[in-house]
Amino acid sequence: MNKLLLVTAAGYIVGVRGIDNEKRQSILLRDVYINNSSQRLIDHFESLEIAKEQIIGHRKLTTEDAQNLISRWEASYFTTS
Repeated sequence: MNKLLLVTAAGYIVGVRGIDNEKRQSILLRDVYINNSSQRLIDHFESLEIAKEQIIGHRKLTTEDAQNLISRWEASYFTTS
């Protein structure tokens, strides 16, 4: 299952795109991870709806690429010395 990486002003978002409806002004994602780099925080949600106007950029990711990206986020925030 391919995932989608979204870039927003609030941070980076990775999720699986839900049912697509061109008439809607938002995108529904499932199994969502949000990387808020300014707060060094990663949140996980079952689903999230985001307004298309909030999206700065996007990219399709394979499931493996998405998991690698999320793992790098976690490693950079949760490493201990």
